[in-house]
Amino acid sequence: MTFKELKPLIEQWFIDRDLHTKESGRQLIKLQEEVLELKQAYTHKNRAEVIDAIGDITVVLIGFCLQQGLDYEACIEAAYHEIKNRKGKVVNGIFVKEEK
Repeated sequence: MTFKELKPLIEQWFIDRDLHTKESGRQLIKLQEEVLELKQAYTHKNRAEVIDAIGDITVVLIGFCLQQGLDYEACIEAAYHEIKNRKGKVVNGIFVKEEK
C-alpha cells in the first residue's frame, strides 16, 4: 500500500475509536514511548522492531495531527522547505545548523 492509501485508513482508525476528539497530550506521551522503543530496538540491532517502532511513531503523529486539525503531509512539506537551504555542518553524525 502507498502512504496516500494508508493515511486515510490510519485517520479512520482514530475516528472509529473516537480518539480524534481526545486531548492531544496523551498522544505526545504515546509518542515518547514509541521513540524509546525505537531507541531500544536500534541499540539492540533489532531491525524488525526498528521497522515496527517507525511505523508506530508515524501512526501516533498522524493521530496527533488529526486531533490538532493539521495535515501530516503538509507538516512534512513545511519542515522540508525549512531545511532545504539550511547551512551548517555535521558534528559527530548530527547536522548542526549555522547560527543566524
